[in-house]
Amino acid sequence: MTTTDPAPPYAAPPRRRTAGLLAHLGWEALLLLLAVVALVSILVQADTGALGPGLWTSMAATGLLAAGFALSLRTGTPNLAVGAQAALAGVVYAKLAQSDWPPVLAGTTAVLLMLVLGLLLGTLTGLTSAPAWAVSLGGLALAQSIAIGLAESRGVILPDGPDGAAAGWLWLAVFVLGSLAGGALFLVPGVRRALGVGDAAPGFRPSRLLGALAGFGGSSVLAALSGIVLVGRLGGAFPNSDRLVIAVAAAVLGGISVFTFRGGVAGTLFATAFLVLAENALRLAELPLWLVFSLVPALAILFGILIGLALDKIAGPEPQR
Repeated sequence: MTTTDPAPPYAAPPRRRTAGLLAHLGWEALLLLLAVVALVSILVQADTGALGPGLWTSMAATGLLAAGFALSLRTGTPNLAVGAQAALAGVVYAKLAQSDWPPVLAGTTAVLLMLVLGLLLGTLTGLTSAPAWAVSLGGLALAQSIAIGLAESRGVILPDGPDGAAAGWLWLAVFVLGSLAGGALFLVPGVRRALGVGDAAPGFRPSRLLGALAGFGGSSVLAALSGIVLVGRLGGAFPNSDRLVIAVAAAVLGGISVFTFRGGVAGTLFATAFLVLAENALRLAELPLWLVFSLVPALAILFGILIGLALDKIAGPEPQR
């Protein structure tokens, strides 16, 4: 009688780390080129005055919000409440400023309140394994309703008016350096494992709780900073959360996969720059506002999903742990 050895267990092919990283870097280089093209388009249509502090402060505010959503996506806990949290933080900051609170104390209070909300959402997600999108939608409704109640459906004007140009440059530097540092950090496999990224198994996992707390908590802080920056630029706070779409667009177009939550290093940074500059270029061209503010981010999200899928195919499957 002859016996046959049992077949070895199936093992997924090793992840092609180098190929995946090069693919992400190539896509990020293309995004940088598109951002440069958009910048040139602005200069062709207007003088250098169009590149004033307001543009870069707007890029900083959008970038911080996009970085917040990107962080939550990288931890597998997409926080759809970031836009509403930014609006609420802005309203709280403006309200406290009207009550003669020092700007630093008012801003710190707004950030801490959003951090508490984010940690509550993260705890609920981590302990129950509930989908992050469902939990964050509840957070969105909560934050938006409080913002509208505090602002009484109107704006809250800062007593000292808009911030100076120096503040915009400072926040832009914070966004650029923070985005690059975060992207590099999530290239480390140990970080991804520690945060439970991609762990879709049902039931409680300590790594899932840690990832949910990091994703919701970190994204809430960045959203709050974004709201404060925008209030400083506009000179007042307004209770709306319509900036969520462009934040999602920047993160997804930047190459962060909605399937595996993997990403590159500078994708969110360059995608934000491209979208903000393209938005300004299209407004200078006097195109319809629905196209500039709605259609472009929508197409960016849909195209970004395909880009993330292609980058996943090149990088191969996530290594088993």
